[in-house]
Amino acid sequence: MRETIHARDMKGWFCLVGLLAGLALVCTNCSTAYQAYARGMFDGKAALQRGDYDGARRNFEAAYQSESGPVPLTYLAIVEYRMKHMEKAERLIREAETMEGHGYYGLRILGYKALILLRRDQREGLEALGWYVTAYGRSDPLMTINDVEDMRRSGKIDLERLEILIEEQVSWYEKEVEQFLATGTGYYDGKGFIGGPFRLEGGIIFH
Repeated sequence: MRETIHARDMKGWFCLVGLLAGLALVCTNCSTAYQAYARGMFDGKAALQRGDYDGARRNFEAAYQSESGPVPLTYLAIVEYRMKHMEKAERLIREAETMEGHGYYGLRILGYKALILLRRDQREGLEALGWYVTAYGRSDPLMTINDVEDMRRSGKIDLERLEILIEEQVSWYEKEVEQFLATGTGYYDGKGFIGGPFRLEGGIIFH
């Protein structure tokens, strides 16, 4: 009887050890995949900033292979936009828009969707730009959003200037959100605003 109980106990321990080993392997694989994703995004952004679009594409594709999601797809759309491959850029940005997990990159998706569509169809592009202005306006933005709204209302779009404004706005927003999430400080710390701290919903910060 004791031998039977002992055998059962040993079997239970072996099962537990096997389970823990499996979990450790999964965690290791997840960690490795995230590191590859983070490296691909970091190197891709650096390449994009210096105008190395082929290098940026390779790194963003590697990031997407490591962790499929809307953020690397958004940056791939930006690469294609910069290379004037508008059909591919539109397909990528629309796919990114339909995916979950935008986080605080939602504004970047809306902004570049507007830029891409404005290259193809003025009416559809202006409509998309309106969605961007509305979303950005709800996050207590830089005042340059008024310049974007002026373009939208008049229909007189300076695409080169608009791209500079949108990139500046979304980059500032992302930087401030990252600081707030990491340290609780910065523009979005909620100090001095009625209603208390800001909250993050659907990738957009409100207060």
